[in-house]
Amino acid sequence: MTVFTLHNARGMRVAVDAHDASLQSWWAPDRYGRMADVLARAVPGAPALNGWLGSMPDDASLLLQLAQDGLSARLLYRLGDDGGLHLACEATTDAVSRFALPAPRFNLQGRSTSVADHVLRLAAGRYRPVGRTQEEPVDVAGSAFDFRQPAPVGARLAWPALAGMAGFDHDFYCAGDGALRQAAVVAEPASARVLRFSSTQSSFHLRTDARGFSCATQALELLPGVAARLALIYRLGVQDMDDFDISEPVSMMLNK
Repeated sequence: MTVFTLHNARGMRVAVDAHDASLQSWWAPDRYGRMADVLARAVPGAPALNGWLGSMPDDASLLLQLAQDGLSARLLYRLGDDGGLHLACEATTDAVSRFALPAPRFNLQGRSTSVADHVLRLAAGRYRPVGRTQEEPVDVAGSAFDFRQPAPVGARLAWPALAGMAGFDHDFYCAGDGALRQAAVVAEPASARVLRFSSTQSSFHLRTDARGFSCATQALELLPGVAARLALIYRLGVQDMDDFDISEPVSMMLNK
């Protein structure tokens, strides 16, 4: 396994596995400047594309390239001093296919704690459960899936309509025109860490469980000879929770 580590002026460190282009760790400060790895342990998922080749133009940038079975892909990681991890992807193919980027799984307080108190805000007006591609997305208004006002993940999972559901596993749909737009904000009260997720796509996939969450881009649909492009940003920082107009109570005890 070949791991490249990106650095920024704030002391952040992001480790990327060049074999499958996945993030292995992301060390970031909390409100007191204390560093922690905010990536949760990965859970089994769809097989990742392996065999990327990497090079670092500088300490904050990593270029990965892949040529495999008619697929050619280029992925540029760049860690900014503002805490933003920028990803720019371009892929082409000689046959109709799908191409998906690995999605990092986060826990903003640390790997061993619950994410029930993580506060979520989504710029999404519609949603659809995973796997129901033949169904039309549903309006979030009045439902447990309406995160247009910030709310804790655990409090929403306690709604009767979601009884027995271990976490979210849904596609969310935003207004989009191909421009890079902020789609999700996740805040953790104890550390005051905040993750902002932006993408050029008009939808994304939210997955949560007891110990982690991910905001993933949709797979790119590739046509022969046509370049598909995607840009996204995961931006980590700290913010006073009083700046959030949280619609439901947060129980700090859940993270102890």
